[in-house]
Amino acid sequence: MKFSLKAVALTTLVASTALAAPIVEKRDANSDRIGACFVGLLLTGSWPGSCKAAMSVDLGLIRSIAINQMSMDFTTANPWAPTTASNDVVATMLSIPGVTLPIDSVRQHVIIIDNGVQLGSFDTPWSAASVKGGTMKTAFTTSTLNVFPDAKSAFSKFVGSLSTKASHPVTLKGAVDAKLNLGIFGHLTIPGIGFKTVVPIKGLDGLKNQKYIFAIDISPGIDGNTYMTSILNINNPSQLSLTLGDVNFDSTHKGAHIGISTVKNLKLIPGDNQVVSYTVLDMELEAARTFSQALYTSDEIMGIGGYANSSTNPALNAGLAAVKSGVTIPMNFQGLHLSQPPYKSWSLKISTARVATVTATFQSPYYGIPYEFTASNPSGYINQVKAGEGISNDAVEKQIWKFKDGLKFKVSGSGATTVSFEVDIPKTVSSIQAKAFTDMSNYAKANGGVIPITIDWMPMIIINGDGTERSVDWTTVGNALNDIKLTIGDDFANIFIK
Repeated sequence: MKFSLKAVALTTLVASTALAAPIVEKRDANSDRIGACFVGLLLTGSWPGSCKAAMSVDLGLIRSIAINQMSMDFTTANPWAPTTASNDVVATMLSIPGVTLPIDSVRQHVIIIDNGVQLGSFDTPWSAASVKGGTMKTAFTTSTLNVFPDAKSAFSKFVGSLSTKASHPVTLKGAVDAKLNLGIFGHLTIPGIGFKTVVPIKGLDGLKNQKYIFAIDISPGIDGNTYMTSILNINNPSQLSLTLGDVNFDSTHKGAHIGISTVKNLKLIPGDNQVVSYTVLDMELEAARTFSQALYTSDEIMGIGGYANSSTNPALNAGLAAVKSGVTIPMNFQGLHLSQPPYKSWSLKISTARVATVTATFQSPYYGIPYEFTASNPSGYINQVKAGEGISNDAVEKQIWKFKDGLKFKVSGSGATTVSFEVDIPKTVSSIQAKAFTDMSNYAKANGGVIPITIDWMPMIIINGDGTERSVDWTTVGNALNDIKLTIGDDFANIFIK
């Protein structure tokens, strides 16, 4: 039969675990003694001292361990004491014919060993456990991994291995305390169940699978540098969820340094992760100028790599410094698109006092990145809505409204926000405009109360709580947003009131 061990799971920092290699069970005197101890326990409720000694050996009841999910947080005040947790730990146990161990909770005391060096230890709280068919499954909540003072260098190298390799083995050694439900005999806690096992951990494999997704904003700074705010997709091939804090990367082009890219509060879950990257191109460097100019004529690869001080956390820097990857930025950023329209469900109401109120629903077009809307009508651009194709032949007079200041709201990465706000309609209506508005009204009556619209809008927003206002392109034409519809009613006729 097989037992599960949860604490193991937590060990390392960068990886999720694959199943431990199967261990052929050895029937020796101690194994027989363990089997006899549990049979006696279930029959009599008694646990003699000799059983405690039999359980404490490294290869006794627990034969192997697998950690199938693990999270680690490296933003703790003490960089050498990250926290960890797991919701999926499985351990195999010694087969005891005819016996299913009634273990209902466990806690672990684990030492992590890499290349023969003891790196650190952690103790998990009591957590529920279940035994079925020779395996025990459990999980553990947040626990602190304390790196031993004389093992900091070894721990950093271990992090580096997990950062750059597809898989890295680690040895887990320690003891498990288990609570058993013995029915009429009540509950019994068995402390000090020893184990020592090698667990292969899936590594980050250099985070080499990165993709350039979208350019939110590219603008020159007053300092002469060029600032690029972009969305990247970083694939995490492990089963480890990592909280790393702010991380800086060396940006390069054809091997030459061109600037620094920063991901703030970097969090990586297994699979794809969309993150905001802030790149400062140092335009005093010839390589940066060459890179910028080359984007006008071809796709270009921007190298992304860690360096000695990528993080303020010294426990991470060795691992981050070994990360070398890159993203291909398409020529003129062509082919990049929003994840979804930034808005939907437009409607317009016009009162008899000619107050025009628009209602619309806003959502994040930035691949799950939240934003704060700060200005609807910044200077330097005509922010307006016009009737779409098929309504009026006069292209100049198809304007319905202009946006004005005062609109502010927030949108989460996955949610939507519906807001109402006033807009500016023409103060007086010329004969050409009257014809266009009449055409719009007639079109709506023949098409379920809606008309097609085009939106010219360059509002100001703050991305991902970074505190920086930036102008973004929300035009329908520039983003190929077709079939935007506006609902109008009979009150649309109030636009003609003088």
